Amino acid sequence: PLREPGLHRHDFCEDNLVACTLDLFFAGTETTSTTIRWALLFMAVYPEIQARVQAEIDAVIGQSRQPALEDRNNMPYTNAVIHEVQRKGNIIPFNLPREAMKDTVLAGFHLPKVTPLLIGQDLEHSHFPVHKGTKLQYPYPTHPSRVR
Repeated sequence: PLREPGLHRHDFCEDNLVACTLDLFFAGTETTSTTIRWALLFMAVYPEIQARVQAEIDAVIGQSRQPALEDRNNMPYTNAVIHEVQRKGNIIPFNLPREAMKDTVLAGFHLPKVTPLLIGQDLEHSHFPVHKGTKLQYPYPTHPSRVR
């Protein structure tokens, strides 16, 4: 519980508050560092994408100042690359548990209604078609121009 027995309603258990804060901190740190690792790997594998991102950063931000959040709107390609890294990289291996809403057949397997499902993010985003606007796209290749 968040409150220790005997404490008033507005008092919190400090140990639990510290544990929750650390969970949030470590979760954010892990996903950020994993995203950076995947980005470095993809940039090494796709030097043409790296060159285009660098050119956009140089054109928008330049060498004389630090980037700002407002720059994001002026860097659509870099923003798309970051989204692609998070889509294709294994940032969070498993999504939150899901449940079959009705009897379903998926890849030849019968899933009765209320079957718990744990879908890997890499399967969810890499192997199934994605509906984007009026077009159905199969997102197998990693390509930042796919994100708009």
